[in-house]
Amino acid sequence: MTSTAAVPLYFDRMIEGLRRGEGGRWVHLGHWDAAPTGAAGEFARAQARLDEVLLDMAELRDGLHVLDVGCGFGASLEAINRRHSGMQLTGVNIDPRQLELCRALAARPGNRYAWQVADACALPFAPASFDRILCVEAMFHFASRRAFYAEAARVLVPGGVMVASDILLSGDSAPVREGFGPWPEEGANHRALAAVAGLRCDALVDATAQTRPSHRYTTPSSPAAHSDPTVRAALALRTLHEGGHLQYLYLRLSKPA
Repeated sequence: MTSTAAVPLYFDRMIEGLRRGEGGRWVHLGHWDAAPTGAAGEFARAQARLDEVLLDMAELRDGLHVLDVGCGFGASLEAINRRHSGMQLTGVNIDPRQLELCRALAARPGNRYAWQVADACALPFAPASFDRILCVEAMFHFASRRAFYAEAARVLVPGGVMVASDILLSGDSAPVREGFGPWPEEGANHRALAAVAGLRCDALVDATAQTRPSHRYTTPSSPAAHSDPTVRAALALRTLHEGGHLQYLYLRLSKPA
């Protein structure tokens, strides 16, 4: 079994929560079209909205092969499963515990799920295997954004598309890197990384403001919880986001036909 030593510690808590039936399958921030009100379930709706924005950017259609790299608990592929038919939906993750939870999902008739332990920087697939690639708020966990881009370009079909969300940091980001990192290629230039890999950056959308309200739900109000290193990292992430030292991006990249 693959070691989970490289998996950020905050996933331990999230995995146990989902096993107990607490919380949803999303493991990313939300997209807010309006200010939060504190209403029940609004963070989950904002998280689903972020998936919706990215999937719309992917221009999905029925019958595609889709790869989700760093698939978490399977929420993004589940959304595709609900919306489309004839889909081959593959999720990869370095953490077998997360994939165990993904396997509880049932594909609609005509769709098929596949879940595989894999390193994002060394994908175990043949060239030109996928029409679409997703990478939702996971790239900063990988050992190298540059190496991931090269692998994504390799396994995309000519004319294929990758959509992603990513977080870039500035300022004192050491606590965040320690808790959530490693954040390779700090201050990464996605257009340049994509070009080196042979991908074209079709869209780069700044969603910093739309994702900022999420921290209302991801950080505690009790100072007593701050001794937890994962909580300290979440608080540092919030401080950077609210202080203008964090940029949240939506990306659409394509492989020339």
